[in-house]
Amino acid sequence: MENKYLQRIEVKDLISFAWRMKNISITEDEKKLIYNLINSEQKNSHLKYEKLKKFFSIFEKKRDQRKESSQSYDFTNLLDKGLIELDRSPLITSQNKDDDRQNTLNNNFKLTSAGLIHIFNSKFIYSPSLLVKYHSAIVLKDSLYKYFELNTIKSSSAKFFIIITEYLYDVSSYLLGYHHNLSKQLTIEIEREIEDHLNFFALVMGFKIAILFKESNLISASFESDNEKAIIALHQMETTMKRILSTDSMLQNLIADVSNELNLAREEMLNSNRPK
Repeated sequence: MENKYLQRIEVKDLISFAWRMKNISITEDEKKLIYNLINSEQKNSHLKYEKLKKFFSIFEKKRDQRKESSQSYDFTNLLDKGLIELDRSPLITSQNKDDDRQNTLNNNFKLTSAGLIHIFNSKFIYSPSLLVKYHSAIVLKDSLYKYFELNTIKSSSAKFFIIITEYLYDVSSYLLGYHHNLSKQLTIEIEREIEDHLNFFALVMGFKIAILFKESNLISASFESDNEKAIIALHQMETTMKRILSTDSMLQNLIADVSNELNLAREEMLNSNRPK
């Protein structure tokens, strides 16, 4: 039975992009380079999430993920694989080709949509600031930001952000794992199949957020502390996050779709048990 209520979110650009992606692998050394790039982009972030790191372990630092900013890195392989690209801003002066491909860790490089998909699929450790910085990248524009306003992601609390990262993993894992032949034409039927799966992942995400909202559990389910200031700070964040979610019109549309899906499923189950 086709759902006549659920509003289909079209993601043709993302599907078309993923269809053209090459099948590549990332070595451990390349992962370290990507971590250094992510950490370099995030180290100056002033998001409130930085203040909560001592409460939660989801952004646990690893010793080999950070290096001094003065150290040189060879990004040649990552450039060749299309995972990063040069950040051509007006402030960056032109350099020769060799300097472009081997440079100090600064703002001269940025992640591509292909790089972001692999980061999400590999469950790299990152913060909401990464999702904010790359909000216009096709992989985020046609997935995460179909359902959230930018300010909601900027204000991510711990438990909420975990759901977001799970959703991005589901999307990227499915896109990378979809078995297709690059010589095969992307048909309307295949596109609809992929779109259906991506919409399903979004519904699961919306359902999880609705449950957390109902249970007032947007921070951490197991957090316990005798520190009164910490408890008050967490309560304030809980209240703020609930207010932000409740005023996000894009999220409200997703929650409405979740509700409609559940109601339709209930109707079908009841009808199937009725005498013929």
